[in-house]
Amino acid sequence: MAHNNDLVRNKLIKINNQGLMLKTIALNIGVDVNDLSRFKGGMDCLKQSDVEILSEYLNEVHIPQWNTVVKESEIKPKKVESTRHWLFV
Repeated sequence: MAHNNDLVRNKLIKINNQGLMLKTIALNIGVDVNDLSRFKGGMDCLKQSDVEILSEYLNEVHIPQWNTVVKESEIKPKKVESTRHWLFV
């Protein structure tokens, strides 16, 4: 099955921008990191079989994103019960 190089390239760029290093991807799929970098940059230097492997790999990769940011002003401190009355017992 032929894969569209531009779609695979865009997926590679997206995954790379999320934090997965090209070197890691290259090691996992068995291609040269320099060829993968050139492919990412727009050159068609990967064999079609390597593009297919890359596509399958990128479809399986999941990078968790921490998108639940709580602003400091939204954090409510715990209400602590005063022990002040103990002083007057």
